[in-house]
Amino acid sequence: MPATHNKVYRTKGYKAGGQILSWAYFHDLGCYAVKREKGIDYFKHPHDFKTLPGFEVNQLARLNMLYSGDSGMSAWFSRQIKYEYRKRWVNFQPQQPERYYLPEIDGDTRKHKVILKWLPPKFLKKIPLRKMRQDFMDGFRWWYYDGRTGEAVIVLCKDKQWETVRIFDPMWLTNLSHKDVQALFRNQIFFDVPDMVQALQFMRVIRLCSIFKIHAGADWKAISEKYFKKDTSKS
Repeated sequence: MPATHNKVYRTKGYKAGGQILSWAYFHDLGCYAVKREKGIDYFKHPHDFKTLPGFEVNQLARLNMLYSGDSGMSAWFSRQIKYEYRKRWVNFQPQQPERYYLPEIDGDTRKHKVILKWLPPKFLKKIPLRKMRQDFMDGFRWWYYDGRTGEAVIVLCKDKQWETVRIFDPMWLTNLSHKDVQALFRNQIFFDVPDMVQALQFMRVIRLCSIFKIHAGADWKAISEKYFKKDTSKS
């Protein structure tokens, strides 16, 4: 909810994971992703975005969808949501809250305070992990956080050919090979100071992958039992 509304409105029900930073469509995963300050939400279909609060859909409409050109549907949706935003949501109508007015009056606005009740949006319950290239770090030069898109960018150069690998979700790093995990672990990610919190999320995942030997093809069940399962036996 916009900060300007906090004096008058209180929220109930759905709690967002922070400000929206960027959003994207991934053709290989067949879903949309919305990156926030405290996590990423995945949506299967364009109409699932109708379940988001109206003020958040407004934010999405003001941002360019990353990789929208990878499919006809995502390209259309990227254009359509901007069109609907300009027309004030004629056909595509986001969720609007139930309002409960309180007897309490705000001293500054002289208006009754209001509780806004939001229903939970229709997210994908399981995080889709993207398949990553394997053992491609021979030409590694550096990696950095791109504050414009919310992605970690790995810069490679081999045989004088430069290329980049962009990673939207820090959890996708768990699908790198063990060799690639170690290469990133040995090199601190670069970032601008305002982006430090977001950039270090990628570094934190890489550190955990290195410590617990998490990588593509790893036995997650065995890792969980070895490091995280509590001893429930009675003494």
